[in-house]
Amino acid sequence: MVPMIDLLMVTVSFLLLTAVWTHMGRLEGTTKVPSAPDPSPQIEHARMHVEVPSGPNAFVITVRRGTEIVETASVPRETPSALGAKLDEMRRAHPGDLAGDESRTVVLHTDNELRYRDMVAVMDGISAPKDPRGNHGEPEFHVNLATK
Repeated sequence: MVPMIDLLMVTVSFLLLTAVWTHMGRLEGTTKVPSAPDPSPQIEHARMHVEVPSGPNAFVITVRRGTEIVETASVPRETPSALGAKLDEMRRAHPGDLAGDESRTVVLHTDNELRYRDMVAVMDGISAPKDPRGNHGEPEFHVNLATK
């Protein structure tokens, strides 16, 4: 009877640990699937885009409203953690354009040769700032992956 209780205790502790780690290790990335055009007029919202060029070039952050580029900034590639701070700074600099919840989604543009660990580092840098509205530690920005 004692070995069975030991086995059950180990199993329960394993399940509890994996439940916590699966929630913490989750990457959120979405892509939008093309659909039929909507005939109603669309309001152009500004979005922030992060481009990760190949090679040692700096990250390029742009604020775009449709095809119009509102602002461009670069962040040194050696500090991917500074991406979140720069995105937050740019969002505060354009309160009229980037005020809604849809502006909390950052579009990530990468080439196909980018290593997975580098992409995860960039995504972690983007989601580093926490939501100031106090939503239980949720990130300020969410990542939407762009496809070619």
